[in-house]
Amino acid sequence: MSEPVREPSLHFLWLEVTDLQRSVDFYRETLGFPVQDDPGPFAIVHLGRAPLYLAPGAPRGLGLYIAIAVPDIEAMYRRLSERRYPTAPPVDEGWTRYLNVTDPDGYRLILLQPSSTGVV
Repeated sequence: MSEPVREPSLHFLWLEVTDLQRSVDFYRETLGFPVQDDPGPFAIVHLGRAPLYLAPGAPRGLGLYIAIAVPDIEAMYRRLSERRYPTAPPVDEGWTRYLNVTDPDGYRLILLQPSSTGVV
């Protein structure tokens, strides 16, 4: 009997960062994401089912983009503007509205709010 086919899913992301506290502050204070940073060797940014682990080390993978869905892209833009984070207004692609953001170690984030049509 064959096993049922299961779709792969993203379990977690691991980013090495040069300054753990600076990264925790960025994800928590600048972006407003929930971050667990109990004393230990890494911090966890809670992003739904796929947590983002931040660990001290040498940043890698700087050619990748990490797309993170947010519930309100306008509220995120206001938040970034209030904190004087340099970013352009949201871009509307029809299927989504998004902001391009770079974290303190150069990782490129796409903060996006998909349209209600769900078309990609």
